[in-house]
Amino acid sequence: MSFMAATSGLDNEFMQYWLRLSSVQKESLLSVAKNFVGIKGEADATDLRKKLILEEREKYLRGEGNSYSWEEVKNMALNKDQRNGL
Repeated sequence: MSFMAATSGLDNEFMQYWLRLSSVQKESLLSVAKNFVGIKGEADATDLRKKLILEEREKYLRGEGNSYSWEEVKNMALNKDQRNGL
């Protein structure tokens, strides 16, 4: 049996199982396959959130950007005219 024939047989067998999976299961399996071969896909939302939080923290520590007291935030949330302060 040649390499191509063996690969084709494996692909066919894999597809029999693949077609039975839900979209969520397919996503999960694809993620495992990417990690197995070392391919990094798009960063997930958690990583993006962490990066954004860390960037905002660094800006705050450097004294850049705006910071508000709890009362200012509360007033902006309650007063529509002050929401542009954010």
